[in-house]
Amino acid sequence: MPFKLIGILFLVVLVALLTGFNLSNKCSIWFFHSFENIPVFAALLSAFLAGVVITLPFTFGKKRKADSIPESNKREKKSKQKIQAEEAPLQQPQENVE
Repeated sequence: MPFKLIGILFLVVLVALLTGFNLSNKCSIWFFHSFENIPVFAALLSAFLAGVVITLPFTFGKKRKADSIPESNKREKKSKQKIQAEEAPLQQPQENVE
């Protein structure tokens, strides 16, 4: 457990250091308008956050088709299983009578 905490803290410190050293790097971005002198870190962070926002509906959206069997089909399957279970004792093999 402490190794995970130490690892996470190490990653946070590493990201903070890289961010601090790269704040002076600037770039131009064209997104239907030309934006000049945008920090590279801000561009990367906004692209990452946009990806997270776009992914959320797929993550928490509808279940897969295989998982979402309609309730009526579930009832039909259960009733068929009950009928088969009730009929099974009735269908015992008959003894040969001579």
